[in-house]
Amino acid sequence: MPSKQLSPAPDEIRAARIAAGLSQSQAAALVGSPSYQRWHEWETGKRNLPPAKWELFLIKSKKAKNEK
Repeated sequence: MPSKQLSPAPDEIRAARIAAGLSQSQAAALVGSPSYQRWHEWETGKRNLPPAKWELFLIKSKKAKNEK
């Protein structure tokens, strides 16, 4: 039985975005979110960040940081 992936904690989301040097709008665009508002909701814990979007953010933000 596969393990259930959990959403990251809001503090973890914010720390990863800041470490990547991205604004909330830039981070939201990176994962195809409609607006910075959704990213803000993830960072404040009002909504859970889907694990697939978290994984996508980690991959894309690392790639973008390496290209700078």
